[in-house]
Amino acid sequence: MRRARSATKPFLHHLSHLAVHGFLHLIGYDHETDDEAEKMEALEVEILAQLGIPDPYAERERMD
Repeated sequence: MRRARSATKPFLHHLSHLAVHGFLHLIGYDHETDDEAEKMEALEVEILAQLGIPDPYAERERMD
């Protein structure tokens, strides 16, 4: 809950992101390399969008 608050994101959005992230790990995805991270993050964004949850990485991209 603290991380969601500090990122100014709704708790359920953050929790959903963690669940999707964890599930992707369970089915074999990882983010040890930049290429793996890009693939995994793209899947997370796609799945979350289907749930009506905005891109959790959008803020990071604006900062780059």
